[in-house]
Amino acid sequence: MSDPKPASLEELLLRSGQAALDLSGAQQSAWNGQVVESVDDVLGLAHWDGTLHLDREYILDPLREIYALAGKRHPTPQLARYREAFATILHEHSHFLGPAGATQEAARAAFVRPGSRQLEEGVAEAWAQDHLNEYLHHLGVDKVAPGIDSFRTNGHYAPYVAAVRMLCTDLESRADLKPGTVLTALNNQTAERQVELLAVLYYNSSRLPDLEPSGPQTRLHLESLLRDSLPTLDAHLLLPHPQATVRAQTTTQAFLSHLHSEITRAESHYTHRQIPHPTQAAFAGLPTPRPTPAARGTLTTVGAVRGSRAGGGGGVGLG
Repeated sequence: MSDPKPASLEELLLRSGQAALDLSGAQQSAWNGQVVESVDDVLGLAHWDGTLHLDREYILDPLREIYALAGKRHPTPQLARYREAFATILHEHSHFLGPAGATQEAARAAFVRPGSRQLEEGVAEAWAQDHLNEYLHHLGVDKVAPGIDSFRTNGHYAPYVAAVRMLCTDLESRADLKPGTVLTALNNQTAERQVELLAVLYYNSSRLPDLEPSGPQTRLHLESLLRDSLPTLDAHLLLPHPQATVRAQTTTQAFLSHLHSEITRAESHYTHRQIPHPTQAAFAGLPTPRPTPAARGTLTTVGAVRGSRAGGGGGVGLG
């Protein structure tokens, strides 16, 4: 017999983290089980201490309402409000996911490096959008609010999401991987390894692992290109959703062309060795995370806030 589904906001919150972990296939979640009700301008926040912060007006109050009116049918705009509340919870739990041994201290230190914030927010939002209906079904929300799984909303971080989707699709085509494989792999890493994993996947999708005589020089170069390019998406962040997506797609396509050219150039440089096409797995070469001791002081670098799901977006998009 399956476990009974949550019947109140309190029960939902208690099971929200494990549900996200179950869906993701990640090895661990850094969530400490605590939820803080907030009243500022941030809809949700995955705090570095493992606490989940959720806005009272836009997240917690709508979810209290949905359980108070369990089974009632609502108009689409109201369902969209509920759906976005659940999307925020799943997005924030995505930030807590990681491989065994990963620490929040190491993730926090990496998050302020160029490109890390844009990639992690884009991955968390894209993954949450793609798996939100599964999350709702897992928690029985589709029975509490009938119709909540029959449409999609625009969500947030449109430029980052557009870039992440293009990068994942490009890699899956290059490496002959099943759709969704790259996004899931990135989502199950912390900021400590996400950009590195992306570079590893691009490197391994080429002939370079067998052509390059020694060391990961080209892989490190690809990682540097990623870190230089991802922050340029910030220029589109405040645009309305459709324009932000289109601009980000143009920016990302230009970057992908440059990345492909750099890979081709490096392959050409080593072709005189006449070494066969590489056979190693797409994910080979990513180190196992090592626990990192906490810093002696508190990191105060500007931009180290993660998961502040706020700003534009949230409109209804059917389909």
